[in-house]
Amino acid sequence: MRRRNLIRMAVLFMLLAQMLGGCQSGASFSNLFTATMTPSATFTLTPSMTPTVTETATQDPSSPTPSLAVTATKTRAPSRTPTAGDTFTPGPSPTNTRIPTNTRVPSRTPTITNTPTITNTPLPPAPRLYISRPGLLSRVTSPIQAEIYAVPGEDGLVRVELIGEDGRLIARQVKDFSGYMGRSISFYPQIPFEIQTAAETARLQVVTNDSAGRVLYLMSVELVLLSVGRAEIFPSAVTQEPFIVRYPDEGAIISGGTLIVSGLARPVNEQSLTVELVTENGAAITTKKFTVDPPTPEISHSPFFLEIPYNVSGPTNVRITLRQTDPRLPGSVVVSTRWVILEP
Repeated sequence: MRRRNLIRMAVLFMLLAQMLGGCQSGASFSNLFTATMTPSATFTLTPSMTPTVTETATQDPSSPTPSLAVTATKTRAPSRTPTAGDTFTPGPSPTNTRIPTNTRVPSRTPTITNTPTITNTPLPPAPRLYISRPGLLSRVTSPIQAEIYAVPGEDGLVRVELIGEDGRLIARQVKDFSGYMGRSISFYPQIPFEIQTAAETARLQVVTNDSAGRVLYLMSVELVLLSVGRAEIFPSAVTQEPFIVRYPDEGAIISGGTLIVSGLARPVNEQSLTVELVTENGAAITTKKFTVDPPTPEISHSPFFLEIPYNVSGPTNVRITLRQTDPRLPGSVVVSTRWVILEP
């Protein structure tokens, strides 16, 4: 019992010592039992040295009763260590974010390419001799009212002839246009005729000649002559040059015994074409027949390429004569020429 009282007294003594120490530091007694809440920080108890009472029994040799000796030892008690209330957890380091800028959108730049230049194919020329009216198979009465376009021949003349179905010459007119040499002219002749039957097929043709009397050009149209009745006029069927010679050139000198002729042709009927080399005296030293494809809506003229052999003893002036005939009426229906000089 006595021992228990001694322990209680020691504890009270220690509490009293702590209280007195707190008063000396300026804190009131009541403050020792008041807890203050501080939101900004929390405290974690850290062990510190706190005296602990240990009872040790000592034996006094002179006394039969043992006595208790109180020895104070320091024990580590928790101390107040401030800890931040909001725990900070390091995150990823901030990085610089690029602010978008106005970037020009690339525009489309046209690429320059080599574009082929379109060259229009030249249209075939109009005929040098052209009968505008009457047209093919027109029914005509006397006199025939004609409309003709022509380039005068080397003699300055233009001949208008009406040939019957038996080859006879029904009518002829010679027009002198010497003042219009090398120029295309138009004229409107009236051509009277007489026939022995009610109707007859005939050819109206326009002819020009060179200085030697050879045919330069000839164009014709087939008509129906009426002794009585009413005329019926149709439009012209030939509006383009039938023969276009590309080679050789006018006045070219050819040697070697072979003449090459190339160009385009538009047949006026189904008959074959004829090429001749006609001398100044009117004789044909070479004659050759050939055919080409007939015209179509897409192709007006067909190409041709000819190799014509010849034999001359010296320089010879000849006309390359392209012509076409019609079996129903004797003679040529169309003629086109070009002169060259042949050498051995």
